[in-house]
Amino acid sequence: MDNDIAIALIGAIGVGGTIVGTFAGTVLGARIQARGGHDQAQAARDAATTIATATARQAMIERRWATLAEYLRAAAALHESANRLYALSANVRVAGSLITVDGPTLEADVEERRHAFLYAYAEAELGAPAEMRPLVSDLKDRTFFHVEQSIRGRDLISAHTALRGLAATQGRNSPAGRAHRAVTTPSAPHPVDDTTHEDLARWRTEAARALEDVRELTFEQRHLLAYLPDEDQTLIVIEAGDRYAEAWDALVTAARQTLGTDPT
Repeated sequence: MDNDIAIALIGAIGVGGTIVGTFAGTVLGARIQARGGHDQAQAARDAATTIATATARQAMIERRWATLAEYLRAAAALHESANRLYALSANVRVAGSLITVDGPTLEADVEERRHAFLYAYAEAELGAPAEMRPLVSDLKDRTFFHVEQSIRGRDLISAHTALRGLAATQGRNSPAGRAHRAVTTPSAPHPVDDTTHEDLARWRTEAARALEDVRELTFEQRHLLAYLPDEDQTLIVIEAGDRYAEAWDALVTAARQTLGTDPT
């Protein structure tokens, strides 16, 4: 009888142990599975964050490049328009053909492109990376300088044309004739000459005095004619165009390197 009880007790303990072990294993398995699901969820969240960050970065790069590209196009359009305005007065060829558009139309075109360039500059200044902003500003300054010098060159050529016409109409000894000789005299300074500051000052004084008697010219025309010979202004326009081109190329190179679009 005692043996039967003992065997029964051992059997009960064995069954109980199996039940307890099965329960503990189930709980442990559930915990492991839950932990694995948590790790998978965290990995998914990390992957989503990485993708979102990369997407946002790519979108920022594309937006910056689009803004800078529009700025560069606006600068080039204004530069070309100013060139055409100057070429019209200088009677020179642009891209192998004579300019066929009249002055007022070109002036309106320059003004329209100037406004477009200002808007493009504002966007580029806001969107460009910090290290590129000095180049953005430099291109703006050089573009506007080229435009100003082109307009001034156009006005100077126009003033020379007006004075030459007055001199031809009124005669050599008229106020216009004397002023024309004073402005175009061989002693007037030229870029290739070794002209001193004293020579230039004397020439300006003589030209200004002669031009004062030519009432048909405006104050601005007299001032331009007495300030610099037209050859000097032509060089200034050319140099301004070269400086613009340097700034344009520098911004393109920096944009490619900074935004990672450099093919090399």
